[in-house]
Amino acid sequence: MLKDRRLLLEQEIKKAHEEAANMYLSIVVSNHAEIPSPEYQALRDRIVNLQFDLTMVNQLIYQGHE
Repeated sequence: MLKDRRLLLEQEIKKAHEEAANMYLSIVVSNHAEIPSPEYQALRDRIVNLQFDLTMVNQLIYQGHE
């Protein structure tokens, strides 16, 4: 179960990173780099939360939980 969760989290992180990269590029290209985008900030927060969850899952797997 935890290994499946880890795979799902890794996929979600990759997808969110790609979305954030595209959003970041759009912000920079439109010369609004100094204006923080609420959508971009929300996506960054989501990535941080997903990475935290992934760290916890990896820690549980390392401890022998399945």
